[in-house]
This record gives sequence, structure tokens and C-alpha cells, in this order.
Amino acid sequence: MRPMISTLPLVAALAACGGGGNATDRADPAPDVSVSDAQVMADLKSSNIDFLPTNRPAGTWRWPSTPAQHIPVLVTPPTAGNATEQDYAAKTQTAITTINRRLTGLLVLDAVTVAPASGNYIHVTYGTSYVPPGSSDYQSYCANVATAPGVGNPIQPGSDNGIASRPVHVNLGNGHCDVTQAIVTHEFGHALGLATHFAGFGNDGPESAFWDVLSTLYANPAGTPAGNVLIRRAAR
Repeated sequence: MRPMISTLPLVAALAACGGGGNATDRADPAPDVSVSDAQVMADLKSSNIDFLPTNRPAGTWRWPSTPAQHIPVLVTPPTAGNATEQDYAAKTQTAITTINRRLTGLLVLDAVTVAPASGNYIHVTYGTSYVPPGSSDYQSYCANVATAPGVGNPIQPGSDNGIASRPVHVNLGNGHCDVTQAIVTHEFGHALGLATHFAGFGNDGPESAFWDVLSTLYANPAGTPAGNVLIRRAAR
């Protein structure tokens, strides 16, 4: 029997997602650094494999995969004349382009402007990031990934080790913060299955295996136990 795991502290931690852990406005949430296979595995385990708030088989969880799996991303069309929404939409497209390049051959994010008739998808909206009642720490709650707009509930893995939340919402901005390119790309990391932060990915630290962790996650079948994971380096 799997022990019960309290999700309350985890929900609070995931809701407080201010960005990519750096101050510069670039596509990557952290610079490329040389990290060991052991560090990539440790980050994948802590951020994805160990996220067990529901009854599911042990192992990795992510979007279902075939070679170069296509994932629709519904990008809300920006309001005409709204510079902030236009900026967020442009940064979303940059994040999509960057992820497709770094994870080439593993997945493809397809930007769409109409919700798919069937199947799961990612939905990007503006001004919908969750801010806890009474909080004025707007930068710490500048963006989040959740089960709906304006909530702090993290997305969940399903019994098939896929993405159970339908759709996955990427909430950008709360009207009182600076949504950088790094923040947008960071949130897509969450939307693809990185549940918790690690050094350089939301947590302070000089190193980040962000791209290699994502690449490894999508290079192994969903449900792969930690002991069987093969490390895959992202395209540079």
C-alpha cells in the first residue's frame, strides 16, 4: 500500500511560480551547463518521478508519446491594441520554437488558435495567474500552470502515467508583474511534466539540467522506473 502523501505544502509551492530563476529575458530558463548524468537523473526523479499525489504506477509521467509527438497549444489571440497580451503571445511563440528545437525528434508543440475538437491540449491565457488571497507578492505569483485559470491547483498525472488534467492551463501574468521570456519558457516546463523546482529551475542555484531533464523525460516511455531511465541530452 502506498502511503498517503499530503499535497498541501506542494500545492502552495507550485502555485508560487514567479519564473525561470534568472533576471535576464532570454528563451532558456537557465543557461546550458555541463551536469552529470547523475544530476540529470536526480532532478528528473525529484521533479517528476517522485510526484505521486494520485494512485498511479511508479515511474515517469508525461504527455503520451509517439515519435515526435504533437501537442496542441491553444494560444489565446491577443486583444487588439493590448501591448501586454501581444507581448505574452510573442513570448509564447518563442518558447514553443525553442522547445521544439531543443527537444527535436521527441515532441512538437503546435500553436493553434482554436481549441482541438478532441484530445488534450495546453491552453495559454493572459492575466490569469493565481495570486493567493491577501498576497501582494505579485512577482512570486507572476505565472503558473494549473487545472484552470486563476487557481493554484497543479496538474496531475493519470493512472496511465499521462497528463490527467484536461486541458493544462498556462496562466501568464497577474496585472502587477513582469512576465519575462524565461518565465514563459519555465512554465512550459511545468506543463510538460516537471512538477517541482530544482537548482536553476525555479530554485536558486548556479546549475540547471532543465533541457536535459525534459529531453530525458520524453526519450523514455511514460512509466519508466527510475532505475531504467536512459539519459538523453537535449539538442544544443
